[in-house]
Amino acid sequence: MDSQSQFNLTTAVQTWLSRFEQSGSFTTDELQELTSHLLDSIDDLQTKGLSQQEAFLIASQRLGSIDLLDQEFTKLSRSVPQQREPVLLLLGALCFIISKNISEIITEYGAVWFASYWGDTRITLLLDVSVCLVTLVGLQLAGMRLVRQSHRLGQWFFHQLNQYPIGLTLILGSFVGLTAFGAYFAEHSFIDLLTMTIRKQWINQQFNHIHHICWLGFYLTWLLMFLQVVLPYATNQRLFTWLEQAPVGWLVLAGLCVFTCCLGLSIMGMRILAPEDGIARFYLSAGVCCLLSSVVLSGSPRYTAFKRLLISLAPLLVWYILALGTAIISEERPSYLLLDWFPVNFFVSAIVGALAGMWLGVLKNRSRAAV
Repeated sequence: MDSQSQFNLTTAVQTWLSRFEQSGSFTTDELQELTSHLLDSIDDLQTKGLSQQEAFLIASQRLGSIDLLDQEFTKLSRSVPQQREPVLLLLGALCFIISKNISEIITEYGAVWFASYWGDTRITLLLDVSVCLVTLVGLQLAGMRLVRQSHRLGQWFFHQLNQYPIGLTLILGSFVGLTAFGAYFAEHSFIDLLTMTIRKQWINQQFNHIHHICWLGFYLTWLLMFLQVVLPYATNQRLFTWLEQAPVGWLVLAGLCVFTCCLGLSIMGMRILAPEDGIARFYLSAGVCCLLSSVVLSGSPRYTAFKRLLISLAPLLVWYILALGTAIISEERPSYLLLDWFPVNFFVSAIVGALAGMWLGVLKNRSRAAV
């Protein structure tokens, strides 16, 4: 009785509503609609004999989580006006161009500066890799933040566009031009660095390879952001939720993409840390790929543990068959894909990674259940 007498409905509703306001995904009208639904549900439950506190707890749970309500409002009532669609498409293209130019300025000027200061050393390459990775992680975090706050940012942008159309257009155009100008000089400085390392026969001259892998990560980051935006509109599901329920063919294709990315990143790392051992990167990539696949599939109730293991291994089998067929056709000597126990080590690494991922998935599901 004491806990019920101390319960304040107004304070509880304001606290509940503040979580939705902080998410930045709901308009003022949507927040008012949610509050109205909550209060109506509380009144209905109280007429059935529940206390005010009990009615509030049940009513708030019935409405659902922030993500679920965001998806419902997005699918039902957040249609983008027809005249805004070209502006949004153009804005997305400008964001891509600006982020590409800024990433190019940071990574390529960074490599030139490190090489001029530390010279032909392993430290130069490690610092170059670090800057590339930090840039990609920063881009991904900024993209996730942008996706979460897209509704609020869209409202702010169109408000500014209506208030200052010429000024905002000039600012965006100037920013694109300045970043393109900086990227142009950064690219030429980086080309001069590559020419100098070849002419002076540097031992550590994997800059070009590192930056190719970096750009692979850049484009994949934008692909992930694109999927995070498109899937909720097309299927009313988040990316990982869609993967948990996707058909097997799409899962195999997604796993093949993940393995290719892991292989590219491991090539970059192994050429710096252990350039004499070119085979280990395949084992490492197989293990990491299957680990990630198993963790994602752990939340899918459609498949048994054995089927999840097979789905995790299937992309690697597809890659191995394709790589082996290409190697046999293009090489006169026997391919290393058939020598020195490579197939056994490759698939054993994959199985170990898949089992580790399944174990981590069990821990993830237990933590969800506990919450």
